[in-house]
Amino acid sequence: MSLDSPVISLSGAEVIKEEVNTESCDKGESVKTESCEAETKTMSKNQQRKQRRLEAKLKFRPEKRKLERERRKEKRRQAISEGVVLPPSRKKLKQKLMEPSDISIVVDCSFEEHMHDGDIKKLVKQIQHCYAINRRSPCPCKYVVSSYGGKMKDIIENLSGATQWNISWREGSYDSLFSKENIVYLSAESENTLTCLEEGKAYIIGGLVDHNSKKGLCHELAVKRGVKHAQLPISQYIDMKSRKVLTVDHVFEILLKFQQQKDWESAFFSVIPKRKGAQVKLDSNLCSSGHVAEETTNETEVSESNDRRT
Repeated sequence: MSLDSPVISLSGAEVIKEEVNTESCDKGESVKTESCEAETKTMSKNQQRKQRRLEAKLKFRPEKRKLERERRKEKRRQAISEGVVLPPSRKKLKQKLMEPSDISIVVDCSFEEHMHDGDIKKLVKQIQHCYAINRRSPCPCKYVVSSYGGKMKDIIENLSGATQWNISWREGSYDSLFSKENIVYLSAESENTLTCLEEGKAYIIGGLVDHNSKKGLCHELAVKRGVKHAQLPISQYIDMKSRKVLTVDHVFEILLKFQQQKDWESAFFSVIPKRKGAQVKLDSNLCSSGHVAEETTNETEVSESNDRRT
């Protein structure tokens, strides 16, 4: 008996310890449950509905993404069987070494003080889209973002892989990066018209999302700095039923398309959204090539002038 008693007492101690641990776990779980219930009670009905929707979305997200991947694969297989030429995959794009031309397209981001936070986020998305367009283009240009800083910089630095993008992020202004004789600022209010893109030139797009509230600002600043400016020849080639306003990425893509095709009309119709009701201008004397008519266009807005040659 004396040999067995220590074993029995030890076993009893272990049982007591397990019971204590179980009770503490139960208490912990009950406290956690009570805190969750208390938190739920403090939420409004609207917040509770949003929380339920979020939980449901997260629950089915893996399955939804799996179905989307299968759909994309099936669509790709079908296109290949029909002989459709597909764009390069993301994997191939990452492996591709870009060989940009000597033409620079610059997004001037010196307008942060004129934009709300929401507009700055929209500008960041447009800059992202410009990168994707340039990445896929058979004739990529040198892509530069000038006056890089402030809230926009904070947003971009939090984006996954942004530091690996083939973009030249420059804190200095565009006129400190290029000589004045090689700068053409795209402005809707310019009296000059862009007719072609020249090697060695830097074409500046005003990074301003203002919903037309700051009309003429880019042109005004370009004139003050004494740099060349011009507008895209949209009014010479097409008529538009809606407002002639283009986003930064639209202008960027038009320049790339023209660089590739050397045809303004084709570039405009391949980029300008159909909702704008663009139609061919039948009575215009079109020139598919030439030189920068003293300066360039854009500003997130396209010239509203509808001059016709006699």
